[in-house]
Amino acid sequence: MTETRDFEIVKGKTMGAYAAVLGVLYFAVGVVEVLGGAGEVIPGDLFGGLALVVVAATYLNGVKGLFNGEHKGLSFLLGGLFLSAVFGVLYLLLLGADGLMFLLGEAEEFSVLAGLRPEVVVFFLSLPLAYQAWALTREVTW
Repeated sequence: MTETRDFEIVKGKTMGAYAAVLGVLYFAVGVVEVLGGAGEVIPGDLFGGLALVVVAATYLNGVKGLFNGEHKGLSFLLGGLFLSAVFGVLYLLLLGADGLMFLLGEAEEFSVLAGLRPEVVVFFLSLPLAYQAWALTREVTW
């Protein structure tokens, strides 16, 4: 009995492992945010934490499909990457707005490190996986 795979199993396992790590990381940060945060590093944010748990679930749902080399897993991966980008860019824009408020004199102080949220850091960690997913999907005819 032959198994058909949509892409190479080695690439799938690599991307699946990376997606699993990102999923666990998003889940951990989301749970910490829902439970009230961890001091200055992870702020308490109920809805932000729940959104991160959804991102984690999206990544983790695709892990098995990626390990098997199926496009179904790649679909979940792309969904997780899209959600990561949405929340990462959103918090980057908020950071930029805070900086602009400081430059305009509306805010008394501004610190990039204080305004940098974990969503932005994990978004930057997901970029290598986005490149790998793009490399797999650029040859697909839509």
